[in-house]
Amino acid sequence: MRWQGLIAVPVVLGAGFAAVASSPATVAATEHTEPVAVTAADGSTGVGVLPADPATARPVRGAGSTAPDPAADLPPAVTVAPGQPSPVLAGEGPLAIPELVLYAYRAAEMQLAISEPGCVLPWHLLAAIGRITSQHADSGRTDVLGTLTTARVTPGTGRLGPMQLPPAVWSQFSTDGNADGAADPQNVFDAALAAGTWLCSDDARLAEPDARARAAARFDPSPEFVSNVQAWSAAYEKGAAVSPGIVVPPPMPPAVPARPNTVDVAETVPAPAVEPDPAPAPVGATPPAAPAVEPPPAAPVLPPLPCLVPALCPAPAVP
Repeated sequence: MRWQGLIAVPVVLGAGFAAVASSPATVAATEHTEPVAVTAADGSTGVGVLPADPATARPVRGAGSTAPDPAADLPPAVTVAPGQPSPVLAGEGPLAIPELVLYAYRAAEMQLAISEPGCVLPWHLLAAIGRITSQHADSGRTDVLGTLTTARVTPGTGRLGPMQLPPAVWSQFSTDGNADGAADPQNVFDAALAAGTWLCSDDARLAEPDARARAAARFDPSPEFVSNVQAWSAAYEKGAAVSPGIVVPPPMPPAVPARPNTVDVAETVPAPAVEPDPAPAPVGATPPAAPAVEPPPAAPVLPPLPCLVPALCPAPAVP
């Protein structure tokens, strides 16, 4: 599964959330004084932690519901070229996921990779279901632990929280996904892990698209819902795989061409040997005598040449 630059959420959350007071099981509104400003999918600002204004009522499709057909809300085509910012990680756009909610999906995927390795649950399947059921926890309106500021309970069906889990499913698969010491269906970490555990039950194997379609049908068996989940899941998977940037290596310096018919003199002429300086004589010592210089050898004396032509020979000396 392709993903760039994500943190190990279960470890971080387990260490950080254990030190924070746990939230109650049903939260109507929680006050936040330091929200992080980022544009969410619905035009509001925040990254998983938003001011505690009540969320706009959004009907959930199901038995007896008058909510619009989910097939009418399909994802856009992912046309971002490699090297451009990821539309899933960006803070705006139809494919953007609030940061804390994205961490919840990823934390559930990593936890189930340990507890249910044969299931191979992808985070983007949970993201697709969470997008359709609650618009990613009401576009990230949660407290710092991931609990909805406005609790979600669907009239008639009683489905709970950001993943809209049936009450019987939550009762069977409830879990503490953020290590705060409480299991809360209104918490996006708890709900995402419970939903993933439900989808992986009965020895489910979700590596293939057909298996993921059968898993989505557990939430709503209508062909429109299943098709929409598949479309959003594929869009999130492709959008998250977009590189956040291209790293361009620095240009190499140009090579200096060698001149033809040239010889490196330093390689052909050996360097002269350097003799070490003699050790200094001790103080008060008599300097050594200079060595005697021998005279050069004398040149040999040659005998006189005989005169071979009498007319040219000099007269003999008179005694």
